[in-house]
Amino acid sequence: MSKRDPQRTQKLRIAVRYLLERDCLAKGNQSRLAEHFHVSRQRVHQIVCEERERMRSMNGDAPAAAGGRILAAS
Repeated sequence: MSKRDPQRTQKLRIAVRYLLERDCLAKGNQSRLAEHFHVSRQRVHQIVCEERERMRSMNGDAPAAAGGRILAAS
């Protein structure tokens, strides 16, 4: 297994943040990003999830433990 290229990962993160900020990360874009950056779609999905969480925590929206959902008390 080859080692991940940190420069490529950083560029991918920048592209994902850009698309998330503009609400342009529609269906199919993760596959296109994967092809362009020569990574798996699963890797792109992982980075998208990480960047969404980072944006939520920066905005102070939902607590990280709740995953953005409101949990009902039992």
